[in-house]
Amino acid sequence: MHIPDLTTSGALLTSLSIIAGGIIIGAMIFQVPVPLAPYIMVALAVLVVIGAAALLAGCRGAGESTAGK
Repeated sequence: MHIPDLTTSGALLTSLSIIAGGIIIGAMIFQVPVPLAPYIMVALAVLVVIGAAALLAGCRGAGESTAGK
């Protein structure tokens, strides 16, 4: 059974979630009202964990680590 490569999607999901969180934090620093900001931040944290899990699953599925790439 072929498992699709999850490395790219995991890295993309993690990176975009961190960038989105940084944008929200930056908006809050400049006193821009962000509705439901705590809930959005929790959802982004969950997406980071899911992205990291996909990244690890992709590395395990390939049988190699990305440290040497």
